[in-house]
Amino acid sequence: MLEQKLAVLTSLNVSVDGDGDEKVSFNLFGTGKSIVIDKAKLREAITIQDAPVVERQATAEDGKIDMPAIQQDLSEDDYLVKACEAIGEVKKTQRKTLEKDTFIKVFKYTGDFAKLKNKDLKAKAQETRSEFFEIDHKKYLDSLKATIGEEEKSYESASQLMFDRLCISQACFEKS
Repeated sequence: MLEQKLAVLTSLNVSVDGDGDEKVSFNLFGTGKSIVIDKAKLREAITIQDAPVVERQATAEDGKIDMPAIQQDLSEDDYLVKACEAIGEVKKTQRKTLEKDTFIKVFKYTGDFAKLKNKDLKAKAQETRSEFFEIDHKKYLDSLKATIGEEEKSYESASQLMFDRLCISQACFEKS
């Protein structure tokens, strides 16, 4: 069966110098690139099953993770409580890294928490920058740099607070 499929693929392609029993090459139309398939590795990679599989069209909903929105007008502590509830159980792989769904939830709610913490900082920074806009370019640039530094510190602080609540380390999150 595999041989038949390879024969079909081969028949669709213009013959390429160097193709033989070990490999088959295909041009990727519209590009200046091509691919080479090692037939021996392909045979090893395929397992024939005795039963058919149920096929269905993939949808955008297949990969979606349920992540309820959390109000941004909560106190920091209340937000952390709600975020931990929304994240649920922290699931880890055998390698002690976060599972994909857990990682995505932690990433989203940590970012949202950082935005909550930065709300007042952004307003204050805008006020400061406005004082120097089109008046003193150096001070304007300095205020931008200071704001970036403060936002980074705030994000790191938000991350650490979230990780502490979830009992995960910064290293575990970064490895994931």
